[in-house]
Formats: sequence, structure tokens, C-alpha cells
Amino acid sequence: MRRSRSRGQAATEFTLLLMSLLLIGFGIDAFAPDMFAAFTIYVRGFYLVLGYPLG
Repeated sequence: MRRSRSRGQAATEFTLLLMSLLLIGFGIDAFAPDMFAAFTIYVRGFYLVLGYPLG
């Protein structure tokens, strides 16, 4: 049989979930420019190999 969750447990679960979402958000915000730059280099190299002019 399952016991119902107490208020303290529900608040703790909510706080942990919120903190993990904030941490993920800050991680994406910190690394997104680098990921975008790497993707841009990859795309430019792909077009260069195919012979398309860049710019």
C-alpha cells in the first residue's frame, strides 16, 4: 500500500525539480553560443566541400 505524500515531501520534490530546470537552463544559456559557432563552422565546411561560394 502506498502512503500519500506529506506537504514537506511535495514541497521538496517541487523545489528539486525547479532547481534542476534552472540548472539546465543556465547550462544551455552558457554553452549555446559555443554550440552555435561549432555548428556554423560545420555548415560552412560542408558548403565549401560542395563548392558553393561562402558569404
